Amino acid sequence: MLCTKAYLTIIFQLVFSAVSLATADEIDSSCSSTSDDSAVCRVPDVKVTDSEHNLSSWEFMNAFSKLGASWSHVIGEYRSVIQSADGQDLRGDVYTDNGFGEGLLLIKQMVNDEAAKSAENKLIWSFYTSPLSDFGKTVDDLLLAFLRWAVVDNHRTNGHARADNGCSLIGGINHYPSESEKLNVSKAFRRLTSYTQWMQSVSEDLLISPLTYESVAPSLEIFSIHVTHDKCGRLVWWVDLGKTQIDVLKAQSTSETTRMFIYVAHLLFLDNNAQTKGLVVVDDMAQIGFWEYMTMLPLKVGINVDRFLISVTPLKAKNVIMMHRPKWVEIAYGLLSWFLNDRMKSRVTMVEKGEEETVLNNAVGGSAFIPIGFSSANGMIEQDLIAHNH
Repeated sequence: MLCTKAYLTIIFQLVFSAVSLATADEIDSSCSSTSDDSAVCRVPDVKVTDSEHNLSSWEFMNAFSKLGASWSHVIGEYRSVIQSADGQDLRGDVYTDNGFGEGLLLIKQMVNDEAAKSAENKLIWSFYTSPLSDFGKTVDDLLLAFLRWAVVDNHRTNGHARADNGCSLIGGINHYPSESEKLNVSKAFRRLTSYTQWMQSVSEDLLISPLTYESVAPSLEIFSIHVTHDKCGRLVWWVDLGKTQIDVLKAQSTSETTRMFIYVAHLLFLDNNAQTKGLVVVDDMAQIGFWEYMTMLPLKVGINVDRFLISVTPLKAKNVIMMHRPKWVEIAYGLLSWFLNDRMKSRVTMVEKGEEETVLNNAVGGSAFIPIGFSSANGMIEQDLIAHNH
C-alpha cells in the first residue's frame, strides 16, 4: 500500500493537494474496503485516445503494473488519503466561542498535557525539529496555523469566489464562520498531533543539520520553485518543471530532497496570508513524459511528501492550475475526476494551449504578480518571498 501511495503522489501531488482539501466526505463511494484494508474500486468506462500515440485510458491504467502497483489500488489509496484531509468534528470535542485567543490557550494546554506524559514526549512536543526560527515564527504561530485550518472553509461554506469576499480571482479567498460559530480546538489538535508524529518520523533527516534556508538552498536551485502573493493577498506556489533539473534532482540524496519539501511546506503554511486568505498552486508541467515524471521523486520521498502535504499540514488550497500538461495527465485526471464532485473539480484549473496569459491574469491578477522567468509568462516579480526573506 505504501508503494501505491508513493506513485499516487508522483502522478498528481499538486492536484491532490488541492482537491483533497475539499470536502472529503463528498467523494463518490465507489471503493469498498477489503479484509486486508486494501480497496476495490469500480473503474469508470472512460475512453481517452491520444491521436499521436494511440494512448487509451485502459493502457494508462495498465501502466501501473510495470511500477508494481495497480490502478484500483491507486484509486483506493487516493480515496483513503483525502478522507483525512479536512478532519472531522467528533462527539466530545472541545470547542470555544471566544475566538483564537482562548483557542490558543486551550490547544497549548493540550500540548502541555501530552508533553507531561514522558521525557520523550516532552522533547517531541517542544517542536524541536520545526524550522520556526528561520521564518521568524514561534510555537504560538505554529499552533495558530492549525487553529485557523480547523475553522476556514468548513462544510457550511462553498469555498468559491463570492461578491462579498473582496476577491474576484479564481477560487476566491478563505471564508471564516460567523463570530457566533464555535472553534473546534480538538480538531485542530488532532491535526497538530499528526504533524508532530510525522515530524518525529523524519527526525533523522532533520537532525543532520539545522533546517535553514542555507541548508536547502542547493535543492531549491535544482527544483524551480517560487513563492509569491497574488492580487488578493493569497499565497501562490509556483512550480516550473521545464526549468527543474530533473537528473540532478534524482541524483541527490533522499534526505536532501525530503528536507527541501519540509522547508517549503513550512514556508507555505506559516505564511499569515496562506492561513487567512488561502493558497494557490501553479504548476507548469512542460509536457513532461509519463515515465520521467513517475520516477522524478524517490519512493521514500514520494511517500513522505504525500502524507505531509495532504494529511498533516494545515494547508487549504483555493485552486491548483496546471499548464502545458501532457496527454497522460489529461487521461489521469479524467479518470480521477469520476470520483470527484463539482466542488472538488472547481479547485483544479486545466489551462488550454493559448489561454495561459488569460488564465494567469484571472488566477493571480496579472504580470505584476508573476515571478520573472516562470514558464512563458511575462512576469515582473524580481524577488519572490524565498529570495526576499534571505
